[in-house]
Amino acid sequence: MKPEIFENNAEGIKQVYRNNEWSVSIKNWKPDNDIAGVEKLEIHHTTDEQFILVAGKALLITADEADGGFTNIELTPMEIGKVAHVGMGQWFYSITQRDSKIVYIQRSDCSMENSEIKYMTPEQVKAVQAEAAQLLAQ
Repeated sequence: MKPEIFENNAEGIKQVYRNNEWSVSIKNWKPDNDIAGVEKLEIHHTTDEQFILVAGKALLITADEADGGFTNIELTPMEIGKVAHVGMGQWFYSITQRDSKIVYIQRSDCSMENSEIKYMTPEQVKAVQAEAAQLLAQ
């Protein structure tokens, strides 16, 4: 019996595999993950998430929440073939380029019912965009 093969060659995210416990998605570039479109972070309250960069360049943004906003915003360059782990309850987002491809794994019941999105301030967005431009230019 041959294995099932999954792919995503379209813009954005496609969940390619799911069972009762976990799911695998392939994420390609989409406008809100571009440097010019980044403005928000998300958090999952019921799952960790593992990201594996398989093509191109990408950054993971992580931050802490305090007083209704974000502090300690950090950008981490992803490396092809290495797993980047974002723990449950950690604010995060990714910045990708048009040739980026990321595979990620999370619990299969992850949804917006157990996750949140929050927007950065305009000043934070500008700082993230400036740092991202420098990191992606390397």
